[in-house]
Amino acid sequence: MRKKLFILALSLAALAGALSAPRANAGGTHSCPICTTYANCTQCCVSCICDDETGQMVACTNHFCPPPNGPCEK
Repeated sequence: MRKKLFILALSLAALAGALSAPRANAGGTHSCPICTTYANCTQCCVSCICDDETGQMVACTNHFCPPPNGPCEK
């Protein structure tokens, strides 16, 4: 029983330390959607955000577009 209480106390102390640690400030971001154009010229776009400094993608929504089935025919 004492061993379990010690592990619980140690876990809570580690959690408190992690929550009180300083956080890094996020840099600027901008919208950078990824769009797929289909044969009927319609588009499907996934919303993403990119880092302003590096231009690299940071995150996208959990939305996926099916693959295109050919070039856009106007």
